[in-house]
Formats: sequence, structure tokens, C-alpha cells
Amino acid sequence: MQLYDPVYDTIRPEGIAYCANTSDVARSLTFAREHGLPLTARSGGHSYAGYSTTTGLVIDLSLMSQVTAKGDTAVVGAGARLIDIYSALPPQGVSIPGGSCPSVGISGLALGGGIGVVGRLHGLTSDNIIGLTVVTADGRVVAANAATNSDLFWACRGGGGGNFGVVTAFQFSAFPVGQVSLFGLRWPWSAAAEVLPAWLEWSSASPDPMWSNCLLQTAPGALAPVLSVGGAWVGNVADAKAQVAALIGTLGPPTSQAYGQHDYEEAMYIEAGCRGLTQAACHLAGKSSGGTLARTITLAKSDILNAPLGDAGVQAVLAGIQDRQGQGGMGAVAYDSWGGAINRVPANATAFVHRKALASAQYDATFPAGTPPSTLRAAETWLDSWYATLRPFVSGEAYQNYIDPSLANWQQAYYGANLDRLEQVKAKWDPDDVFHFAQSIPLP
Repeated sequence: MQLYDPVYDTIRPEGIAYCANTSDVARSLTFAREHGLPLTARSGGHSYAGYSTTTGLVIDLSLMSQVTAKGDTAVVGAGARLIDIYSALPPQGVSIPGGSCPSVGISGLALGGGIGVVGRLHGLTSDNIIGLTVVTADGRVVAANAATNSDLFWACRGGGGGNFGVVTAFQFSAFPVGQVSLFGLRWPWSAAAEVLPAWLEWSSASPDPMWSNCLLQTAPGALAPVLSVGGAWVGNVADAKAQVAALIGTLGPPTSQAYGQHDYEEAMYIEAGCRGLTQAACHLAGKSSGGTLARTITLAKSDILNAPLGDAGVQAVLAGIQDRQGQGGMGAVAYDSWGGAINRVPANATAFVHRKALASAQYDATFPAGTPPSTLRAAETWLDSWYATLRPFVSGEAYQNYIDPSLANWQQAYYGANLDRLEQVKAKWDPDDVFHFAQSIPLP
């Protein structure tokens, strides 16, 4: 089965084990070790670096996709996609924090952190893990929670997917769902130098129920790039408008604005780009029966902003987008607001170390399958150059779920002060480095 990104279609595994249960995973892992095969586990297959596949054995978890809830606990199979979680849990009155891409698998998202539209109110996906079932490197099946194998539990909440074992099931603390109000605003590109810093100040000071993003992107064929602010308020639309009014009061009226109040499931479908689609249609075409979504080539890098960009930093951001606009190609930076519940967790309480952030930045260029290699190389050159110009204005931290195969000093960028402890957990649970890939946690 192919990954989300067609670039990695040339990697051909020796075999793919479609596992229906935890015992299948244990047997597959043992088989790979006995035959000296490299191995990797695959949930949604969205690794930006292609780490969801291998030339050896892929342990595919897509059949293990059950989603159930009992009271305020959700039990989720490791192969569940986000759109399936957002379809299954809200009718039971609850949900869990997650991202917006509908075909992302829960495992990679949760093990590496998991930012999303209710993160400021309810925390990261990883913060809401209360238990896991894990197949370890030696083929044992163990539970990991606050009382049992607590070191493994700590590492699996933000230490990144594929490092310590194969998680086959998650238990999450679930929250009750209610109404969510979505909004979208646009200003002309000429206002970008004022909008970006004002948005960053406003979003970081907003109450926890408010999440928002600021998107700057090229518009091939147009005279100028596009500037927009969108977001979600957990509550009614009148209160959402009252919150947004503070930003508008600083910047002046946008050229357009739209608001809507929705039940939780509908809001998540809209955020996922699946407005009007059925659950079946909101899967990848060719990978799921009835799926209609296209696979995409993505070039991406990330930053975590622990402080404002400053005037020079803002100008460097805008210059990169304007340069790409002049080349006529696709390119964007999306800033997502952090803070709130995310930042109230101590940096060493879980493996996820990034607890001072105002926002994250994801710089990317996306293309359809079949894009010529020369076009991809030109975009990569632009992205690398732009990223380099921004180094003086950012923290040096990066988001491990936006994994970047060309990132220098990735260990510190992803894990910071928690790296040493992660290495110790790795040495205990995977002393032979069975779960190894280019950016896996190293042995000490």
C-alpha cells in the first residue's frame, strides 16, 4: 500500500503484514527479527520523510481501527484515521484533541504530540493519552500507563512514533463535545506586515477556547499572495465574534469575514476540508473504499516560536512568500496558535518538550502526484533558502510531527532537554535498536 506522499512510491518493501490484532503485530515483529529484516510500523503513512515504509517488513496497522468510548475514556486502535475518530466519538458525546488532516493515522499524531483546533483548551493529543498497549522489540505485549511501565508511558507521549515499540491501542481521556464556532478573515497582502505580528500577539493572549491560524500563501497567476486568518472558538458564534473583534479593532476591518456555528463533528469535518463529504469519501482515493481525497507531494519544514518575530523577522517571512510569488509556484507558511493548556504542562512531565510556544510555523510547498522532478527541486531550493534566512528570528526548536529529513541538529530541535531521558528509555526497551530509522531516538 502506498504512502500519502507519492515521492516514496519507489521504496519497495520485502513484505507488508496487515495486522488484525496485537498478536499479529508480535508475530510479525518476531519474524522480521528472526530473518534480519528492517522493519517499520505504519498507521496513516503520512511521515513527511517516508519513515512509514522500509525495504524490509512494514507492519501495517490499518485494520486495527476500532474507536469506542465509555464515559470519559476513548479506546482507539492504532490504525484509526482522524476522520474516523471524529465520526465515531461525537455521537457518543465525547472526543479527543487531534489534528485536521482527515487521513492522518492516530499513532503518528499522538506519539509525536498532536496539535489541533482544541489544543489550547484540552492540550495535545499526547497529553490526553492515559494508557497504551505496546509490542516491544523482543515481541512482548505490555501495558504502559502512569502506574505500569511509567518510563515507556512518558516516552510515548511526545517522543515520536516508531522509536520504542509498536503501539497497537490507545486509551485517551475524552472531553464532552458541544458547539464550535468557525471563522475566516482576509486582509490584503499590503497589510501583512501589520497583520502577522498583531495576530501573534492576539492569539497568544486569547482565552483557551480560542484557536486560530494565520496563513500566508502564494497565489500563482495573481498579482499578490493571499493573507488569511481563520480559527475555531469552542462556544457560540456571538462570543467568537466578540473575541475576533479585538483583532479587528487593532488592524481595521478585513476585506472579508465569515462565521458559522456548528456541532463538533461538523466543525471537524469542515476543518478537515471535508464539508459535505461522507465519512467514506473523506479518505484517500485508492486506499479506502469510497475514498475521494488525492495524495499529495509535500515539501515542508517547521519552527516553534517562543517569542515574537520582531520587525526584521516579519519582513524575512514576507520576503520569502513574495519571492515565491514571483516565481509563480506554490508556497506557504501556516502559523498555528499554541499556549493555553499546552503550555501549562511542565516540559519534563512528558517527552514533549515544547511548552513555551506562542505558535508553530509550517513552511511548505505542495504538489499533485506526477509533478516533474525539476519543479520539485526548484521548490526545495526556494524553501531551503527561505528557511535559512529565518534562523536569526526563531527558537531553533522544530515540531517532531513535521519531521524534516534535512534538519540539522534534529535531536535537540525536536526533543531538547528531554533527549537524554529518551535515550535511556530507548536503551531499556530497544537495546538492539530494532526500531531504527534516520531520525529515530539514538542509543546513548
